[in-house]
Amino acid sequence: CRKSHKTKINMLSQLKIMHRARKNLIERALSSGSTVSPSPLNKKPFDKILVANRGEIACRVIRTAKKLGIKTVAIYSVADGPDAIHSSMADEAYQIGTGPSPSESYLLKDKVLEIAMDSGAQAIHPGYGFLSENSAFSSAVGEAGITFIGPPASAILAMGSKSHSKIIMENVNVPTTPGFHGDDQDPEHLLHEAVTNVGFPLLIKATMGGGGKGMRLVWKESEFLEALESCKRESQSSFGDSNVILERYLVHPRHIEIQVMADMHGNAVYLHERDCSLQRRHQKIIEEAPSNLPEELRKMMGETAVKAAKAVHYVNAGTVEFLFDTQSNNGDFYFCEMNTRLQVEHPVTEMITEQDLVEWQLRIAAGEELPIKDQNMIPCIGNSMEARIYAENPAKDFLPVTGRVWHHRPPVPSNVVGKDVRVDTGLEAGKDVSVYYDPMVSKLIVHGKDREEARVRLIESLQNYQIAGVPSNIPFLIKCAQHPVFAEAGAINTGFLEDYANDVKVEAIAAPIDRAVCGLVASLALEARYTTDVSGTKKQIGPWSNHSGSWRLGTRHERVLKVDADDDALKIICNHDGSFDVSTENDEEPDPMTLRASFSGEDILTVLVNGSKKHNYTAICKIDTSDGNIEVNLWSAEESQLDTNAVRMVFEHPLYSQKNRVSSILLSEGKDNIYVKAPMPGKVTRMNFEEGDIVGESDVILVIEAMKMEHAVTAKMAGVISKMNASVGDIINDSEVLCILREDVLIDESTNIASA
Repeated sequence: CRKSHKTKINMLSQLKIMHRARKNLIERALSSGSTVSPSPLNKKPFDKILVANRGEIACRVIRTAKKLGIKTVAIYSVADGPDAIHSSMADEAYQIGTGPSPSESYLLKDKVLEIAMDSGAQAIHPGYGFLSENSAFSSAVGEAGITFIGPPASAILAMGSKSHSKIIMENVNVPTTPGFHGDDQDPEHLLHEAVTNVGFPLLIKATMGGGGKGMRLVWKESEFLEALESCKRESQSSFGDSNVILERYLVHPRHIEIQVMADMHGNAVYLHERDCSLQRRHQKIIEEAPSNLPEELRKMMGETAVKAAKAVHYVNAGTVEFLFDTQSNNGDFYFCEMNTRLQVEHPVTEMITEQDLVEWQLRIAAGEELPIKDQNMIPCIGNSMEARIYAENPAKDFLPVTGRVWHHRPPVPSNVVGKDVRVDTGLEAGKDVSVYYDPMVSKLIVHGKDREEARVRLIESLQNYQIAGVPSNIPFLIKCAQHPVFAEAGAINTGFLEDYANDVKVEAIAAPIDRAVCGLVASLALEARYTTDVSGTKKQIGPWSNHSGSWRLGTRHERVLKVDADDDALKIICNHDGSFDVSTENDEEPDPMTLRASFSGEDILTVLVNGSKKHNYTAICKIDTSDGNIEVNLWSAEESQLDTNAVRMVFEHPLYSQKNRVSSILLSEGKDNIYVKAPMPGKVTRMNFEEGDIVGESDVILVIEAMKMEHAVTAKMAGVISKMNASVGDIINDSEVLCILREDVLIDESTNIASA
């Protein structure tokens, strides 16, 4: 392994003895009521730590460790490899496991401990996700004589179970949402509780869940059992536990969470709150701090969060989540859960407090007191917002996507401390978004002197964020941040996307001018008039490569570019004078646009439309010879030029060998057949039908798990499955044919027998 080394057995034994002695000292001191003398803040808390995670959170922890002079050890799966950003940032990096999935790599507790011991790491930081809230792992780390940078196992266990944590909260008079959190998990009993005691609508939530996974909203009794089965299955897959609780669903509440910190000396504070109400399917989209709630209410919620933490003798960083009832006039709020780890959205708290929360974690784990013990001295400066950028297609119901990111240019350098704008990421150009992990590309964090300045800065930063190779949710994020309801402080609640879905909808088809420019760029690339390298830098080729057109002898040249996975096409004619006429193949836009293009400077493509109006873009293009696609990406170089500030189009290469498209020919739908294709790459986890079975329209044929979420594949019509190509456990590719439905059958409803 790169930069790896072994530590002698006797040295490891001495290290274990030293750690255990320190741990025993702290435990004795706490039990006797005395305190451990804190070490000075200028002293590094550890010499070496292992970061048991990947991606942006691993990079985030390593960055603080380097600042403090602490050596770091990274682990990487075979899917990530030794050249992943977090591996490269660390002083040492070791491969963990032999498979790509989390269960074959990052979740291997024994292997993590083995690498920590062999590398001489004194402590393990779990990041978030994976092993961060695994009480058994926390205990094993301590038993090995290594410090776990997080809460004690007892606190993880107490708060990790939603049912148990609610009982604890009720015992200390922390308000909880009405519901059922008992041990009887029989589906019929749960249905009885739902109907009799909880009421609809309600939430089914995985007892050990978090992050929006293992959660289903049920509006009526008839939906309950199917939603319960799906929730239990997803919970078992994600958390290794299928137990659930039932909660009354508050209509359009605000999701407010409190950042708490506690040390081993009995000190505990809250670092203000975050408003995480803008959500889609229980997944946070844009978070902000502070919440713009009344000051008295903010203080009450903060003090309640500290009380909740102290109830389980909490130590280190944690987040107490509340639901604030917007329908109540009394300022009612209810305990939702406590996340016993650092949160994804912790940077907004860092921005308004000017504190490094990872450094707080390290110092607390080393036995130091809180850097700030007086609650009144916790700063709250300005406002901050964070947008989560995902590799997903908002125009196709936010389906997650995989693939190689061949161009990645954030608005500021990544993984560095920024005063006003910051980007935390574990991805760079040339790396893949994998089917095995969460599709998050990065987190964009901004700060302003007030909320409006922060909001405007968020929009501008999103507009200057460039990603190519996979679609992203950036256009959707821009629309959300620009919405007048979001612009009003405190107006957002969890029902925002239900109420304003059409306002923030991202259209699958770009505006005519943007489509025309994409076709123009693809034509220039096909004529080798410029290329784009992996960094997005354009290079001119040939003596006539001024990009102003295709001057040629003889007749005008016509080219048709078919839009990939679409019936649409662009017709592009290269004129004698170097201009291009671009039109669609359909009758909706009969008049062609005449375009002239040239590059002014290194990055800006200037396009003259119909001899009158100029448009400036950043334009990049990549021809993929492996699948015969041409990907074009445009970003506006002018304010308010594009509706979403970014356009991505993929064309079929007109010269790509037809024999290489044999799969496309085989997948074409016949008169009486419907080909059911995978909406994304993933793993088949459940089959509801077999070859020869009759299905009804909208029946769930099978279920795919991708990026830790379940996706149901349904029938577009009623018919018979004439061919089934999938089975449970199969890893399938995007757009792969899963089965074929035959429509030309007669179904005898009395016998449910199909015949040709």
